[in-house]
Amino acid sequence: MARRVSMRRIPHSALVVLLLVAAIEVAVPIYVGRKVELAVRSGFTQAESVSVVARSLPALKLLFGRFDRLLIDVHRAESAGFTIRSISLDSSGARIPLARFEPGSSRWAHALGDSRLEVLIDEDDINDYLGRREDYLRAFSVRFQPGLAELEGRLFFGGLSVGVESQGHFVIEDGVRLIYVVDRLSVEKSEVPAFIVNMFEEGIGIGIDLSALPFGIQLESVHLYEGTVRLLGRTSEGGSLS
Repeated sequence: MARRVSMRRIPHSALVVLLLVAAIEVAVPIYVGRKVELAVRSGFTQAESVSVVARSLPALKLLFGRFDRLLIDVHRAESAGFTIRSISLDSSGARIPLARFEPGSSRWAHALGDSRLEVLIDEDDINDYLGRREDYLRAFSVRFQPGLAELEGRLFFGGLSVGVESQGHFVIEDGVRLIYVVDRLSVEKSEVPAFIVNMFEEGIGIGIDLSALPFGIQLESVHLYEGTVRLLGRTSEGGSLS
């Protein structure tokens, strides 16, 4: 039977060292996480919450900007007038000097490259954004169903009001924005004006544009669910060195 080591048999100096190491392993991730959180939060117009998990073994490596794992979750963030339900970043092996994590600076974002990215956007937030636009899309709304995006509204021309309904899907443009592509178009008038047909055939940018995020991104796939669009991709070497 293994003998239990009494605390009395541990030299006082060794006990102090053990307690100091334990304190460092707890305190350093908290300190670094808070520093990262403040820098990330400053990259958005506003954010309801930002949570950060910074891990390294030993934790002291974090003070030198060596992250075994860096998890960042941003909820209800506003960027360029658009509200995003959540943004999640998962980075392994990042090398980012702590000096880059300063509020108002995007130098941390430039070094963040190649993290896994997930973005969730609700249709209600998109419709709120459309309602504040100054172009024809102000009279339109979207609805998401599994694998299907619907866009409907009214167009006004020549004193007439024409109802338009469509079903379609999204394609990724330039790795940062979504373009709505029509698969089926329905207009309440039997004669569809040519400009309406051309407008929808060329694809419509309804405002899901993530180019204003404080880090470079490269979207790779789009997934539609009930009321929500989920975007997957990676971060890229991005962010201006301010």
